[in-house]
Amino acid sequence: MYKLLTMKKLLLLLMIQSLAFAQPDVEIRLVNQNIGSPLYGSFQSASSSNDAGLNAILQTYNVYSYINKYGHPYEPYSPRIISILGSFPQQFINDLLAYSSVVEYARVSEMQTFSDALELKIINLNVGIPTGFNGNIVTTNDTGLNQIFQNFNVYYYVQSYPTSTWNTSLRVFQAACNCDKNSLRAALDNYTTVIESTENISAVYLLSNNNFETSKTYISPNPFSYSFDIQTTQTITNYSIIDFTGKTIVSTSSKSELDNQTSQLSTGIYILNLNFDNGQKANYKLVKK
Repeated sequence: MYKLLTMKKLLLLLMIQSLAFAQPDVEIRLVNQNIGSPLYGSFQSASSSNDAGLNAILQTYNVYSYINKYGHPYEPYSPRIISILGSFPQQFINDLLAYSSVVEYARVSEMQTFSDALELKIINLNVGIPTGFNGNIVTTNDTGLNQIFQNFNVYYYVQSYPTSTWNTSLRVFQAACNCDKNSLRAALDNYTTVIESTENISAVYLLSNNNFETSKTYISPNPFSYSFDIQTTQTITNYSIIDFTGKTIVSTSSKSELDNQTSQLSTGIYILNLNFDNGQKANYKLVKK
């Protein structure tokens, strides 16, 4: 029975990740993570919240999927972000925004990424590094990048892998803005004297009934060709790779062995399962190019 339940959870996770490529969502951020949070049932699926006023809006538009969207780079926001799967009229967005005592923002997004965050790689490790803040806007040592950050209200800009010994990893930063990240991304992609590339940040959906306090875990690059870095605030005790059938094809406690095995994987979508030393577990979508 345990194996059957585990398989169902993994297949549900794979299904959601697959749907994410084809379906948009409405992403909202709650004012308070405890008001408007999902009411989960079996396998961590939810279609309603713990707030009656918000539920009235959800029911009006026949919302069938209302779940936490974890993994936002700005950690205080992570438990407050919700994915509402499906395509909805603009009036749905308007109604959510009007309920401002519970909903801080609402916008059309994609289920697999965040609407206000992205990862960028600078060309030179000494140009475009953060220096502080101007009000609530991040400042760097580059004037042009500062103007972009000012235009798009970038409030968060942090090195993704500060403990890495690889130059390519040290040049990767995560940014979050009070804006539509697509507009920010276009401006950064055009600033080719400082920015090498930009990428979306993948969301994480925890479909386990175990209590889990989200750790700050980043996987890059993803999609990957040969290997990838994992940066986390916790100690990883085991790495597992699960294919689309739910079969575990890699299981190891060694990151070097994981790299060796993943370099031989076929192109496709996988689930990376991480076990942490405190007994917690998390699943992440992994894409092999």
